Amino acid sequence: MTAKDNYSFEPFGAVDPTAPIVKAVPSATPETYYNEDEGPPSDTAIMVGCGLIGCVIGGPFLAIVTGLGGKYIADRNQGPIGDSARALGKIAAAAGKKAKEEHLFSKLKDSAHSLFSKLKDSVRSLFSKKEQGATSK
Repeated sequence: MTAKDNYSFEPFGAVDPTAPIVKAVPSATPETYYNEDEGPPSDTAIMVGCGLIGCVIGGPFLAIVTGLGGKYIADRNQGPIGDSARALGKIAAAAGKKAKEEHLFSKLKDSAHSLFSKLKDSVRSLFSKKEQGATSK
């Protein structure tokens, strides 16, 4: 900013009173990524969701502890901590369903197979070049 800059701030209605004011109206049905009618998430989904958070924070040991602890808390605690463990389970279940819909496991398997076949071909060509160089001497 320089000394010659002259800014003024005016209230919204003072600029143009004829401009329409739009109000945000929430939709009648909230959007969700998982079905509310399914009930509580499975124990596996809770353990995977809580374990993933533990793995990101502290590694594999904490993943095991938080996975088992999350299941215990979701079963025993009806307060906000239990709700958060169940919410992580719902998120993990929704992610698992989406991965099945997108055939993510088969795509991952195909890409790994392609990577290792290319790696195998490059190693074979590397060793064949070494053998040709050794036989020509």
